[in-house]
Amino acid sequence: MLLHSYKIARTFPCLADPMKIRVIAEVSEEIQEVFPYLNAVLKGCIYNHPANTLTIRKDQKLITLHALHITLAKIEDEKEAEDILKWLKNLINETFESRARIEPNYSMAAELKALDIFKLLPGTNCKKCGEPTCLAFAVKLVGRDTEITKCDPMFLEKYQGKRTVLTELLQAAGHEIPNELLDFKEG
Repeated sequence: MLLHSYKIARTFPCLADPMKIRVIAEVSEEIQEVFPYLNAVLKGCIYNHPANTLTIRKDQKLITLHALHITLAKIEDEKEAEDILKWLKNLINETFESRARIEPNYSMAAELKALDIFKLLPGTNCKKCGEPTCLAFAVKLVGRDTEITKCDPMFLEKYQGKRTVLTELLQAAGHEIPNELLDFKEG
């Protein structure tokens, strides 16, 4: 067992969403040894080996693991923080116990930039996705606050090339691509 316990040390208003909280939890042991293994088994992590951090997105929550503490953002309340921390403790320990069977991944995931995504969108600013502009949609897509399937024009035949490139970029960055888009792309 790598991680024996954790303790919520502080809560603050969340910077990304003032209606939610940010939580800092101290951990009983240094946990950075498991980061490359978690990076190998979880999709969409951002692993910064020199800084000893691993950032995970889970259900619109932002979780950053440091050697001796964990930061949670976009959290509803302390009960949700406790639930996430219990899940993390189990995940860390299970991954650590299985590390002999896991090839560690020291690479950083491809980091998406909103402008790169924007250049691949139709650029119609049609608002069908619920955003005022394609750039606003690109920002939400990079932040995993929406899915590409909400962009109706993207599924028009004339955008097939852009759609293929965009799908590949999203997959390389660890985004889950909905099956209907993969089926559409292949068919």
